[in-house]
Amino acid sequence: MKNLTIPNKHVIGCIFLLIMNLVAQVSAFWSSGHMIVARIAYEQIKSINPTLMEQIEAEIGHLGQFSKDGNYPFVEASNWPDDIKELGMSQFSQWHVVRTPIIRDGYQGDTFEEPQNATWAINEMIQTLNFTEKKSIDAGFGVSFAWRFLIHLVGDIHQPLHTGTLYTKEFPESDNIGHRWKIDYAKSEMDELHHFWDACVDQYGSIWNPLTRSEWDQIGTFAHELMTKHPRESVSKRLEITDSFDWAAESHEFVKNFVYNGITLGEKISEEYIERGRKFINEQLVVAGYRLADISEKIATKRYYDIYQ
Repeated sequence: MKNLTIPNKHVIGCIFLLIMNLVAQVSAFWSSGHMIVARIAYEQIKSINPTLMEQIEAEIGHLGQFSKDGNYPFVEASNWPDDIKELGMSQFSQWHVVRTPIIRDGYQGDTFEEPQNATWAINEMIQTLNFTEKKSIDAGFGVSFAWRFLIHLVGDIHQPLHTGTLYTKEFPESDNIGHRWKIDYAKSEMDELHHFWDACVDQYGSIWNPLTRSEWDQIGTFAHELMTKHPRESVSKRLEITDSFDWAAESHEFVKNFVYNGITLGEKISEEYIERGRKFINEQLVVAGYRLADISEKIATKRYYDIYQ
């Protein structure tokens, strides 16, 4: 039998990066939104303890060679779970959503929910980070994976259409969290309601990893403008909600009572809907960023206890 030559990790890393670059243009619509959420959390943590952020980014870096990360790993890591999904790693797809049914028009058929959903995954990532010692042998993969998914999923769960799927007589198998709900909009890539909301109601453009310095500054400008408009004290009551199940329930109420109101299947999106949608999603971005900062600081304080001594 011939001996098999196994490529070393550097070769594997190069192959992975090549594939990642090939799929960059079909990656998640919400890349900019995810990075804004992460940048808000980044600024919040840095203002409290810069060394803490350095420790988090060092752990995120363990999977750096299998990513498109550049010089800003905490923020860039926010898109990694979508990047690997586009490579065909669909086994994690259910982690991005909570398919809580929305029943309308007298629908009386079956519904479907996945137990291993976004709330489940967020709690699993928290458990991994809380109970994996920072000096454990070979812990790098697990903690980097957990940080990357936690950063991403906190953003996902604040996009309302990640927390509800509509069942009607017209959609007996659901509208697939808005993917089957077609809209008339000027940009063809946003012809699904889900994509329209993934794009933050058509705001912030498309910014991809790795970030250039000018793109880093641009994301920072977006984040600071949103934090100025929505300081912590203005959303303090919402920040008292710290459980991911409650975050999902909150977003589900938003999708049920807000996102599906004021629109008609297949028809043009009104300027009124766009205006109120942008105001709403901008607050969601800020709240997600603050919540991500709070939960990351809590986890990291436990992991890097010595920094606080």
